[in-house]
Amino acid sequence: MKISVLPSVDELHSNILLHKTVVIIDVFRASSSIVTAFSTGAKWVRPAETVTAAREFSQTGALTGGERYGKTLEGFDLGNSPSEYTSDRVRGKGIIMTTTNGTRSLLKATKAEEILIGCFLNATACAHAIFNLHRDTLFLCAGTRGQFSLEDGIAAGKMIHQLHQMSPSIQYDDLSYALLHSWLSSKHQLREVLSQSQSGRRLISRGLEQDVLDCLQVDRYPLVPRWQSDRIILPSSNHD
Repeated sequence: MKISVLPSVDELHSNILLHKTVVIIDVFRASSSIVTAFSTGAKWVRPAETVTAAREFSQTGALTGGERYGKTLEGFDLGNSPSEYTSDRVRGKGIIMTTTNGTRSLLKATKAEEILIGCFLNATACAHAIFNLHRDTLFLCAGTRGQFSLEDGIAAGKMIHQLHQMSPSIQYDDLSYALLHSWLSSKHQLREVLSQSQSGRRLISRGLEQDVLDCLQVDRYPLVPRWQSDRIILPSSNHD
C-alpha cells in the first residue's frame, strides 16, 4: 500500500484518483459536520457544488446545510457547525450540503475507487477502514480557498500514524511523512496549535471557538461515512 497527500483540492487531477481510496479531510468544518450528522442518525448527505444547486436539490424534502466563506446561508436549515447536527434535527433525514471547500473536494474526487470522509473525530476508525481496503490511498486535504490548511494536514498525519502502527511496511511520500511527525509533535497540545492556524483564528474571530473545540475531539466516533452513487452514506456495518 502506498500513501500520498495532496495539500489542497486545487492540486487534484482526475488521473491520480484511479484505483485509489481517497480520504476527504476538511476538519474546519465540513468533514466534522458530516461525521457528526451520521453519529446522530442522519440518513444521507448529498453534496452540492453551488448554493443554487443545493436549493434545487432541497425540493426533495431534505434538510439544507452549509456555508460560504464561513457564513451561514440564508434560508438553509443548518449551518456548518457540528453542534447544529443534533439527533432531534437530523435523525432519519437526508441533508443537502454545500460548503466552500469540503463539498467541492468531494465532488472533484468522484472518480476514485472509494471515497471516505475523515477528520479528527473518526481518525482511528478511518485508518482501520483504509487498511482493510488494501488499496493505495490519497489523503485529500480540502484546504482553504486553494491553500493548505494545517488542521487538515495534522488530521491526515494522525491517520497515517495509525496506519504505520498497523503496518510499518506501508510506503509514504515525503508530505505524508512530514505530516505524521507534525501529528506526533502536536498531539498533546492540539487545541493550542490549531487554534492558531489560519482557519482556527478565523473561526474564533467570528465567535465560533466552540466549533474549533468540537472539531478537535480525537476519535469521538467509531464510524466512517462513504461515497455511494451521488451521496454520502453510512454503511450498515458502521451502525450500532
